[in-house]
Amino acid sequence: MIFLAVTMGFFAESLRENINANDKEKEYIVSFENNLEKDKAGLNDIILENKKKIEGLDSLLALANKDMADPANRKMVYMYASAISNTSVFISNDATMTQLKNSGGLQFIKHGNIADSISKYDQEVRGIYAAEAPYTRYTNDATEAMTDLLIFNLKSHTARLSKSAAQPYPLLSLDPERIQVFFNKVMLERGWTQNYIGNLQERLPYTTKLIALLKQEYDLN
Repeated sequence: MIFLAVTMGFFAESLRENINANDKEKEYIVSFENNLEKDKAGLNDIILENKKKIEGLDSLLALANKDMADPANRKMVYMYASAISNTSVFISNDATMTQLKNSGGLQFIKHGNIADSISKYDQEVRGIYAAEAPYTRYTNDATEAMTDLLIFNLKSHTARLSKSAAQPYPLLSLDPERIQVFFNKVMLERGWTQNYIGNLQERLPYTTKLIALLKQEYDLN
């Protein structure tokens, strides 16, 4: 009888632990799926914003071989220059991922394929962060080149316009080489922005598939 009671107690405790583990697993998965939904929306938004940036940079680069002595061309440079310093980067909603990695939460994920998929998603996000480094670097380089060429003191700019309507939108230099350096850096920024967009677009389908997988495996509504 004592043996039977001990055995039943052991099974009861094991059952409670299993139920608690299953509850914890579901809790982590629900939270992680919510994070993924936000990441998916964020990826779409950042891709769209950077595509708009590309449009602005393309309009600016179309002026690369224009005569900057022409006030109309200088006006167009000022019009599209705002695209240069525009940065829009993806930041993952990683609260649950951090818990899973740092608090031993992955031990509660009993579905082996799910645990592997979560780990792979972490690698995908780190890939995006790696692509962000040259994107921001060349954006900063182009921004510095812009400040070396364009004048953004609005008061003095307004005064120039009122005194000399024939010379609006002044540049700090009309030296062709200096202007070419400016456009070269804008071209590099455009290239690395496109590279960043490509990295985001590559990761978006995996995010979408992982959301669908979690919903199927854990019967999430």
